[in-house]
Amino acid sequence: MRAFGGALLGIAMAVLAMIPVEAADVPVPRNYDQAMSWYRRAAGAGDAKAQFFLGLSYDRGFRVAADPATAARWFALAAKQGHPRAQFELARLYYDGRGVTRDYAEAAAWFARAAMQGLPEAQYNTGLMAELGQGSAPDPNAAADWYEKAESAGIDAARLRLSVLYARGDGVGRDLVRALMWLQLAENAGIGVDKTYRESLTETMKPEQIRAAADLAQSHLRAREKR
Repeated sequence: MRAFGGALLGIAMAVLAMIPVEAADVPVPRNYDQAMSWYRRAAGAGDAKAQFFLGLSYDRGFRVAADPATAARWFALAAKQGHPRAQFELARLYYDGRGVTRDYAEAAAWFARAAMQGLPEAQYNTGLMAELGQGSAPDPNAAADWYEKAESAGIDAARLRLSVLYARGDGVGRDLVRALMWLQLAENAGIGVDKTYRESLTETMKPEQIRAAADLAQSHLRAREKR
């Protein structure tokens, strides 16, 4: 299963500059330097949003020299106040070992905190770490639960992981129809799938089972469209 480890980094890195940065309660700045000054004051005073913004600036190198260790300190301050994005970013740093010592247990704990607050990317990462046994013993039951939450929230990569769990019977009852359904949904979303996996899944299935999987996939898509 080590080959799937890269999926964690792919999802985790996807947030990058697309995160809608929340502003601290400060006046509208006239320029970036003034904004940074206000953010520093607000962060020093304990404002979690400003702490997260500064952490993001140092992590990404936005108008400051990239400094993962400083980013980790600001993320940690905001994360301990319950800021879900800061929790997610702090988890990424622990997972990668950037600015802090690599620690999968810490990464899993912070991903889980963000996941429990409903952050979809964190739900997926929590599921993947539970499946792979990174930071704790493998827990396929928890992995399946988190993947379902993440998929419902729009993380299409969770569909492939659910397919694999159903194919193996890990954390869920072994069900090749469900496995093929999730595989088709993953392919529908543009998730790359090794063709040998599909072949191994369908080679023992009856035609009516394959049709049933297609019907379930279509029903799932229709239900998603109605949300």
